[in-house]
Amino acid sequence: MNRGITDDPSVKALLRRLADERDHDDPVGELSRALLCGETSPQELLRHGWYGEGLASAVEAGRSEFNRMSPQQRTAIEDAAVRLREAPNAGAGGNS
Repeated sequence: MNRGITDDPSVKALLRRLADERDHDDPVGELSRALLCGETSPQELLRHGWYGEGLASAVEAGRSEFNRMSPQQRTAIEDAAVRLREAPNAGAGGNS
């Protein structure tokens, strides 16, 4: 596997979830599967327009959803993200 973000247990857990939950015609799911199997680097994958466009769409959808949330919901999500980031071995031994 390529050294880098895919070596982080939290990232690996997220990629597994995306790979499992997204269809094969979904660029985010395919990008996740390609990163997990280590067939190429993230930089190489993102040079393909289909993956980049898919990620841009997913980011925009997430941003829109986040903007619709109440301040309390946003704070709860941000607090959970900090706890995950600071947890030792975050994402290790995931259930996926």
